[in-house]
Amino acid sequence: MTKQEIIDLLLEGEIGQAIKAMRAAMPNDNVILNLAGQWNRLQKDIAARVISPDYASLTQNQIMNNLLELAKKLLDSSASGGGGVANSGGKSPTVFLSYNHKDVSAATQVKDFLRSRGIQVTIDSEAMKPGEDIAAFINKCIREADVTLSLVSSNSLLSAWVGMETINTLVGEHIANKKFIAVVIESAFYEISFVRTSIETINKRLAQLKEELKFRIENDLGFEDLQNERTRNNDLKNDLPKIVANLKNRLNVDIIGPNFDSGMDMVTKAIVGG
Repeated sequence: MTKQEIIDLLLEGEIGQAIKAMRAAMPNDNVILNLAGQWNRLQKDIAARVISPDYASLTQNQIMNNLLELAKKLLDSSASGGGGVANSGGKSPTVFLSYNHKDVSAATQVKDFLRSRGIQVTIDSEAMKPGEDIAAFINKCIREADVTLSLVSSNSLLSAWVGMETINTLVGEHIANKKFIAVVIESAFYEISFVRTSIETINKRLAQLKEELKFRIENDLGFEDLQNERTRNNDLKNDLPKIVANLKNRLNVDIIGPNFDSGMDMVTKAIVGG
């Protein structure tokens, strides 16, 4: 199994299969043996229900991140060896457009601009099939696209789904020959208080979920939907400082108002490698 195939397994959440493949590729590596042990213990604790779902999710994410870092050491004869966006045989780069649905107007404008320049764009409103699993769709799009173009706004940075897209792409950027481009459509995240006020908003969501969870338990009702939403919001709460720091350390492209055309010209050049 190639390095890219192992990375794909990890991004799809198939951690057990990825560990098996990595152990076969690195049979004498103590780090993978240790991570395999951690993963097995975690599965036993989850089955025995001796740890909370939030702790289980946090531990799983830590193990997966460590596995992704370790995957850098794997040799892969199929690797292209070059940096930048894959564009073999003159094929146009593919772009996955990540945005919050409250920003759909800006997303449509960006999509139309890129397509007018001959760039292939995947956007959920067109590509996602009815009934398709959202997390699986996100991972598939990130895995298959050369570039993830993220529309940055307060709406997107407070979206647990967009947070997942951003973290997964930042991982892929370092070890899977992917590119992440941040396009600013609203600049509140530059303010020093942004993380604090955002965490306060997320905490309110979590408090509401906690109250609803209490009601469901008291009335002997299912709560799987609440657990999934709580996990996503806890992940966003933990990852938001990292996401904002990464954005502030980048040369982000401003397409606000009169900057749209010049900014999108810069984005186009970055996508095609010009």
